[in-house]
Amino acid sequence: MLEKKLTKQSILQKRFKADVKGYDALEVDRFLDEICEDYERIETFLSQSLPELKDVKLQLEKLKERFHALEMEHAELKEKASVIDKNKTVEINQDNFNLYRRIGLLEKELYKLGIDPNKIK
Repeated sequence: MLEKKLTKQSILQKRFKADVKGYDALEVDRFLDEICEDYERIETFLSQSLPELKDVKLQLEKLKERFHALEMEHAELKEKASVIDKNKTVEINQDNFNLYRRIGLLEKELYKLGIDPNKIK
């Protein structure tokens, strides 16, 4: 927590030496009262905010861990997807090869029957 030089109590209890050319004591007291009120608001804010801040930091750490886990999972899935894509390409090329082979065999049979496959509409 922040180290404070002054507290509300030390401000309230502060006494100044009287001087002939000094300030109006009532005016100084009013100003110190305002400072005390500000200190009180700040202390209240800090006392309420610090536990919330700890909770937020804890949530942030959990989210960082979750993010890291999701990054790892994403990398694994990306690798699996690239393997699948490669396998699909091989399967498609294999299917195309089989289709070309069948077409070639069918054309060969058509030529045996005396039909030119290039002239079929």
